[in-house]
Amino acid sequence: MERRSCLLMNELISLVIGYFLGNILFAMIVAKIFLHKDPTKYGSGNPGTANIGAVFGKKWGILTCIGDLAKTLAALLIVYFLYHGNRLDLSFAGIGVVLGHSFPFWNHFKGGKGVAVTALWIVFFDWRAGLIALLIGLFLVIIMKNLTIPPLVYMLGFSIFTWLNFGWEQGLIFLIATLIMIFQFRKDIVDFFTGHGKRVDVLVTIKKKLGIYK
Repeated sequence: MERRSCLLMNELISLVIGYFLGNILFAMIVAKIFLHKDPTKYGSGNPGTANIGAVFGKKWGILTCIGDLAKTLAALLIVYFLYHGNRLDLSFAGIGVVLGHSFPFWNHFKGGKGVAVTALWIVFFDWRAGLIALLIGLFLVIIMKNLTIPPLVYMLGFSIFTWLNFGWEQGLIFLIATLIMIFQFRKDIVDFFTGHGKRVDVLVTIKKKLGIYK
């Protein structure tokens, strides 16, 4: 009983660390410090990488993404060294970051969608399976020309993988993260299935950058 209580405390601390760092919304920081604007009043109103990049330019979107990746890595590394790489504690740290990023207490619980956050989380948790999941997501982005469905697919697939290979507790945590993303993407999902979703042709974008698109 005492050992279980200690484990529960470790999981709770991991969750709190993740949530606290997840509350740092770099979309808000980048937009307000460098652009002197409130990102929630532009574009989709979402304080995340995609909206910042679409409204203010790719440079600011990339900077926002780097910040979100950095806070996720910080939370995971703290928990990793604190609890000697325990995967269950890393799972709680990751879901904590997702919750903090998506529902920051200081911004009326209105945050980002968590794509960058979950991408780093799954690679940190299991780099082989995580990279495979991201490659599948990238492939889907290319063929579907959509940024909404692919991250949901790779998170669902990774959740099933984790459930089968590391146990139901960790699989459930990743599944909850997937459901949070679905909730955050709910309007985009409706737009996609009604034919109003924004199309993004990654290959054309790359060709333009290389100067070979006509």
